[in-house]
Amino acid sequence: MKNLTLFILAFCFVGKVFAQDDLLKLADEENTNKPTPVYATFKSTRLVNLQSNETMKAKHLDFRIMHRFSPMDISPDNVYGLYNLFGLEGAVLRLGFEYGITDRWMVNVGRSTQRKTYDLSTKYKIVEQTRGKKSFPFSINYFGNIGINTNEWENKNINNYFTSRLSFVNQFIITHKLNNNFSFLLAPTLVHHNLVDTKKEPNDIFALGIGASIKITKSTRFNIEYIPRLNGRDEPRNPLGKPRYHDAIAIGFDIETGGHVFQLHFTNTNGLIEQQFIARNESPIELAAIRFGFNLSRTFSFDKTK
Repeated sequence: MKNLTLFILAFCFVGKVFAQDDLLKLADEENTNKPTPVYATFKSTRLVNLQSNETMKAKHLDFRIMHRFSPMDISPDNVYGLYNLFGLEGAVLRLGFEYGITDRWMVNVGRSTQRKTYDLSTKYKIVEQTRGKKSFPFSINYFGNIGINTNEWENKNINNYFTSRLSFVNQFIITHKLNNNFSFLLAPTLVHHNLVDTKKEPNDIFALGIGASIKITKSTRFNIEYIPRLNGRDEPRNPLGKPRYHDAIAIGFDIETGGHVFQLHFTNTNGLIEQQFIARNESPIELAAIRFGFNLSRTFSFDKTK
């Protein structure tokens, strides 16, 4: 009888162990099948000029300073840039605030010195990249922007309308994080200006932003982007008969230090919003037109639970 009791207890114990193993195995399989979101595709909400798929966390505010100096003008006529101190004597500036309404939706307001432009924008994460057996390979965001040019009217003797000051951007941001070292993005974009300079100049400009980010160290990344215009490449023309507007290109570095992300870069545009650096970039892609600039951001949290 004693041996039978011990046998029954041993059988129950072994059965319990195997049952626990089966449950753990099922839990592991469930976790493997469950897709997990991919985080930190890029360091900041912008790559250089282009928007990235990153959004501000809910109840977090980011104060961002965007700064572009004058062209470096590295040419013999300018003693290879020394006369104007490599463009550091002049600059354009944008001050902006980005706020996360949710972890997937943020709003932004800013003011640029170029054409004294105010801009209001929103960015929403439609789909997140995930990993696992039922993964989705891309993140897809929508970005929309309205710009208000507040420069004085050039001709005050005619009827000038407020709607003529307005311009708009619609953009989808498609990103993929290949691994911890490499991420890339595509950004099909439509820029619309209510008022253009000539009848030949299109009101709508289509472009395709292309960008990539490569990890150098844990806190440093190398970024590159190119934004080809898909129409309106020949009009309008400058007094020399050459196209007035050009594609934008940029290379730079992200340096993360605590709550700051410091972005240093070189670009051929002084525009600080999409209406400017995509649709109305007057600097060609050449060494004399390259500018040095930086983006500096500082994040503040208003989430009292964290």
